[in-house]
Amino acid sequence: SSRGGGGGCPQEISMSTMEPVVAMPMADKGVPMVEVSAPSDLPGGYVFDAVANGQTFSVTVPAGGVSRGQTFRAPFEPGGGGVSASAVPEGRWKDGLCDCCMFGCCHPALWMGICC
Repeated sequence: SSRGGGGGCPQEISMSTMEPVVAMPMADKGVPMVEVSAPSDLPGGYVFDAVANGQTFSVTVPAGGVSRGQTFRAPFEPGGGGVSASAVPEGRWKDGLCDCCMFGCCHPALWMGICC
């Protein structure tokens, strides 16, 4: 496949070297399928996020696992309940200074912050 989608070849999408490369969806039994390039060596059943057409979706590694760079087909079902990138705050902490106390004075989160 070629970058940029020229000549009818699938376009590859990648955000960084650690993100999986995903080809554009192809129809298969009513469920669009994508070709996913594994971001690293992964065991079978491992679930990771990939991006295609600007949409994030979950990919489950097939039985037997995959090696870094190996391609495999996965169903393209965006909106699988993951946290969108826009929901993650930028330029500030997601929790406030005293949020370690939100669960009470006996909660392990508070004592780990104090003692460790």
